[in-house]
Amino acid sequence: MRKHLRMALAATTGAAVLATGAAITIATPALAADASFSGDIGISDAFIPPSGNDQIGWTIKVKDLYSSTGAVTQKICARYSKDGGSSWSLANVTQPGSVAASDVGTKNGGIDVKGGVPVSSSDAASDKWRVNLGMVATTASCTTSTSGSPDKTFTVAAATKMTNLTVNPNPVTLKSGSTVDVVVTGRFEQHGGEHLTAVSLVSLDGDDSFSLHTALEADETSYYDYAGFDYSTDTGDWQAQFTVTRGSKTYHFVKTFGVKKGSSTTSRAKSKITLTASPKKVKKGRYIKLYGKAYRGYHSWGAWGKKTLRIYFKKKGTKSWKFVGYVKTTSTGKYSKSIKPKYDGYWRTMGTKTSLTNAALSPYKFVDVR
Repeated sequence: MRKHLRMALAATTGAAVLATGAAITIATPALAADASFSGDIGISDAFIPPSGNDQIGWTIKVKDLYSSTGAVTQKICARYSKDGGSSWSLANVTQPGSVAASDVGTKNGGIDVKGGVPVSSSDAASDKWRVNLGMVATTASCTTSTSGSPDKTFTVAAATKMTNLTVNPNPVTLKSGSTVDVVVTGRFEQHGGEHLTAVSLVSLDGDDSFSLHTALEADETSYYDYAGFDYSTDTGDWQAQFTVTRGSKTYHFVKTFGVKKGSSTTSRAKSKITLTASPKKVKKGRYIKLYGKAYRGYHSWGAWGKKTLRIYFKKKGTKSWKFVGYVKTTSTGKYSKSIKPKYDGYWRTMGTKTSLTNAALSPYKFVDVR
C-alpha cells in the first residue's frame, strides 16, 4: 500500500497506519452536537448609569451545546453596537462549563447563557443599541466580526438622577433652647421604573441621623421635607442621602452640609420619633394604624415615656399640615393610634419641647385611600 493511500485511509477511519503496515486503533472522538440558539435575546436593566460604568444584562437559551461526554462543543460570541451596527465592540459572555455525561440529555434541551453589554455614564441614551450573537469553535477567538443570529435592537433609557439638591440653611447653626428646621429639596429625574426608597440626614462625624419621607410632591418630580435640629444635635459634616432603586440596581445621591453650635445657655436632651402607617393602602371607611416610638437622651437614646404627641395630616397636593389629634406614649416610649382617613395624604407625629427635652418630628408616611 502506498504511503499517501495509507494516510488517506487513516483520515477516514480514525486508525493510524504505520509506514511498516502495522496499524494502531485510536478511538474516534465524539461528534460535536449541532448547537443552536433558541428564542429571543432577553435584555434587562437597559439604562445609562448616573455615574461610572455598569453592565446591561442579556440572556439567551442555547440547545444541543454538549457532546455525548458532556464537553462544550461551541464557544458563544457576543458583540454590541451603540449606533445600530455601524461599529461593533465585544460584549461579555459567561461561557458554559462542561457537564456530567449523565446530564447531557437534560442540558441539551436548553440552558440559559448570560452576559453583559458594557455601558458608561458618558454613553448616550438611544433606541439604536444592538446585540448580536454567534458561535465559533471552542479553540477559536471571538472577534467583532463574529456574527450570527439572533440579533436584537433595544432601547437604552436615560440615567436616573437626583438634581438641584439643596439643604437650607447651610451651614446649620444650632440655637440654644430652640429647634432649627433644616429643609431638604431636590428634583427626581425619572425615565422608567425608578423608586425613591430612602432619604436620610446623616452625621459623618457622629451617630446622629434623621429619616425623611420618600414621597414626591404633586408634580411627581419635586422633593421637599425637613427635620428639626436642636442644640444637642451632633456638629460637623453631614450629608443628605437619597437612595434610588431602578430594576436590580441601587444608586445613592448626596448633598453635604455643615452643622455648628451657636451660643448656649441651656442644655436640653435630644429627641426623635419613629412612625409607621399600616396599611399603606386602605379602602375609604376603613382604619389605619399609626404607631412608633419616641426617644430622648443626651449621649444615648432612652424612651421618651408618658409624652403626649401631636398628630398632623397633609392632604396630597396641598402644602399645609392640619392638627388632627393626640396620642400618648407608654412608659417605654411606644405609641399607637387608629384613624379612619378620608383622603390620600401624609401623616406625621410631633413631640413638643420641654424644659429638659427638645422637640422632635417623625418622618412623613403616605397613605393611599381608595
